[in-house]
Amino acid sequence: MSSPMTGKLDCHETADHYRALVKSNIGKLGFSPGLGVILGCDDLGCIMYHKWLMKDCEDLGIDAKDVEVNSGMELVRTIARINQDDKMHGIFIFYPLRYTDIKDDEVMDLVDPDKDIEGLHSTNIGYLNKYRKRVDGSDRRCMTPCTARAVVKTIKRGFGDNYFTGKTVLIINDSLRIGRPLNAMVANLKATPIVCHANTNVQHLEQFIKLADVIVSAVPAAGYQIRTDWIKDGALCFDLSGQGNFDFEALDARGIPYTDTNKNSIGKVTRAMALLNLTYAAGIE
Repeated sequence: MSSPMTGKLDCHETADHYRALVKSNIGKLGFSPGLGVILGCDDLGCIMYHKWLMKDCEDLGIDAKDVEVNSGMELVRTIARINQDDKMHGIFIFYPLRYTDIKDDEVMDLVDPDKDIEGLHSTNIGYLNKYRKRVDGSDRRCMTPCTARAVVKTIKRGFGDNYFTGKTVLIINDSLRIGRPLNAMVANLKATPIVCHANTNVQHLEQFIKLADVIVSAVPAAGYQIRTDWIKDGALCFDLSGQGNFDFEALDARGIPYTDTNKNSIGKVTRAMALLNLTYAAGIE
């Protein structure tokens, strides 16, 4: 079914749509899916996000367990235990990790790919790059990274399923959780992705911004802000930074659609994507 075309970037409507789908899927399952949640970092944004995720689980009837770990080795043992627990259908870990004895990408690959509701295991990233929607030899859906998928779904809800064809998408973030999977995702949808980061040559960045139909910025640095006069009319802007990578008043003055982390947060959609993945992990085909 095609998405309605509203001409808006409406994270609230998009999140509500997918939360309703999560609730419907749980009704079809006939049981409450189990989720292990590990807050592995001290970032204030993650702490708040963790609070909202647990509230979402409570509202939707998901059996979420807040799992505390105090070291990298304890995290490794905890993941191994949850991987073997039939009552736990998914694992959600907050990054970047506070533990110095293990790396984020190593932890991502310790999670059972079938329980990887964040879509960050190398197996799931591989399926994403191959544009596979189903796991080989089964009816199980592939897990896709939540933030990247949230950006895509929010655009499709507002501007139609075929919006990305022929568009230029600038991604100012090269992380494993946002920039790299979003690069693959929009390329799969026949857009032209450009991936930059905080250290991209400013003169080059200006030209990329002027070309972009979509700008997704997730630079976690105070004071990093994109000049509004570089952005072309009609571009769609996503701020995933928490610090404010755009001048929102200037965007409003020009009528440029955008998301931010307060009034129109993509985080609402990201959480819905994670919980939708959980229902797939629990058995929804």
